[in-house]
Amino acid sequence: MSAPAAAVDAILAPRRRGWLAAILIAAIVIVIGWSGLAGDWGRDDFFQLALARMVGSPWPLFVSDHYPVPGSVFRPLGFASMWLDTRLFGTNYAAHALVDLFLHAGVALALFGVLCKARVPILAAALAALFFALHPAAASTAQWWSARFDVLATLFVLLAVQAALAYRLRPRPRTLLLASVAAFAAMASKEIGLLAPAALILIWARWAWRDRASRVRALRACAAALACALVFLAWRAAVLGTASSHLLGDASPLSALLAGVGVWLRDAGGYLSWAARWLPWQRAVLACTMFAGLALLALELRARWRERSRRTAPAVHVVGAADLRIDLVVCGLLLLLVPALLQAPVARLNAQSLSAAYSAVEAAMQARLYYLGSAGIALVLGAALASMRPQRQWFAAGIVTIVLIVFGSASWQAARAFAQRSAQIASMAHAAIAAVDALPRSDAPCRIVFVGVEEAREWGGFVAMDSIVKALARDRSQIAHCWIHADAPTWFHLQDAAAVPANAAPWMPLAVDGKPLPWPRVGALRYAYLSAPTQLDAHTLATTQFLRWQDGRFVDVSAQVIAGRIKVQPWSMPTP
Repeated sequence: MSAPAAAVDAILAPRRRGWLAAILIAAIVIVIGWSGLAGDWGRDDFFQLALARMVGSPWPLFVSDHYPVPGSVFRPLGFASMWLDTRLFGTNYAAHALVDLFLHAGVALALFGVLCKARVPILAAALAALFFALHPAAASTAQWWSARFDVLATLFVLLAVQAALAYRLRPRPRTLLLASVAAFAAMASKEIGLLAPAALILIWARWAWRDRASRVRALRACAAALACALVFLAWRAAVLGTASSHLLGDASPLSALLAGVGVWLRDAGGYLSWAARWLPWQRAVLACTMFAGLALLALELRARWRERSRRTAPAVHVVGAADLRIDLVVCGLLLLLVPALLQAPVARLNAQSLSAAYSAVEAAMQARLYYLGSAGIALVLGAALASMRPQRQWFAAGIVTIVLIVFGSASWQAARAFAQRSAQIASMAHAAIAAVDALPRSDAPCRIVFVGVEEAREWGGFVAMDSIVKALARDRSQIAHCWIHADAPTWFHLQDAAAVPANAAPWMPLAVDGKPLPWPRVGALRYAYLSAPTQLDAHTLATTQFLRWQDGRFVDVSAQVIAGRIKVQPWSMPTP
């Protein structure tokens, strides 16, 4: 081989290995999660699917308070991605779940790209990326469609970090623009996306501190990242009408923050270790690898300490691999710990410690709070693997490979269990759709009341029959004007934008402190908040269709209700 050809081959060979590693990472992630495609919709999925079907276009999501609890969250890009999925695939769960699986693989590849950009060797970068992708907390999160916000936000955070490292190595305006766009997309996906500009500022502030010659350029980049965050926060406040979140309720921001952080930290060890859900053989293997890893780390630290005592500081700063790995560690710790602050309101409201008694669906719903933190751990792991002596790197790689086998087996089991349980509990939702389709169609008024609904514990009172019907109805135009009630509280109704209070009678607009709550509009959708009458008169009974859950299906009992053979107890919407 000629010298020029050898030089070209030397340049292309690492690139080929990188592509092969990326393909392998994506393939492993997809194979492990594939069985989850047999699952079904659950809990928050119904509301979000109904919203995506009814909003009309994605653009109102970017200029309207689109959440049913006003002033609470602002996730326009996350909801817009769901709208796009629904336009492409309708209500086909498997297609939506496949998109989530590909997005999870994309997050793993983005993490791999960050590590490679920080000059972590390909093997170490691939192992760290798979550590994240196969971690049961991360893999389980990707199984739940409603965790799309976490997956998207993490994807854009990592893309922003990769662009930040690229800008440090080779400052170009387009790279700075890419970092800013990725950071903005992360923030528009979910609140944890605020970590993107924070990570950019950390990387570039270290750059300014370490490299005097590039200080002005680095500080300007920091200013651009800060401006990006401030613009987003101003946009969010303008749309929501508050700089905070109404998820805090009556609690003061400080007390809610402290309570939420405490809950998040309380549960972090359980989800990041997944200790409560390991099988006996998995627990034994992980214990052995942990001891081996600690011993290897002790040897490495001792060697590092001896070398440090003989090292002299360089006269000129050069951006080397070691310096970039410090950036990885700093960013990893940021992604691991700071979500405790950003997710404190949600953790305070409904976070629960991981338990072996949980179903795979319950575990996935709770694990979403630690998805980004798992990526942070993987960044630190990649930096640690790359920093070891060559003779120890292979031992470390072997240890991590064994851990990945355990992680992969657990995530594969979790995907299967998620599919089985979610399909089981969604059977009632599909039975509701079958019963509604069988009802005789009526013009206004159209009222359907579900009686005797038995919610799965995974739903936790957060699922309304109105959302189920509006989400899954085969022909939504046939029920668009219908008011769907149940003998359990319905926190909000999803109606067409033309809906007015007179259409809902005898249900009345919900009033707080004597004033009716406004019915906000989001595109072609309107949220309606109602309170039920204390009793239903004969005319209302005669013009309402009643469906009762019995023997695994919904049965039309309207005639029995009208005749008085079945008594319908009054139900009401609790005042917030």
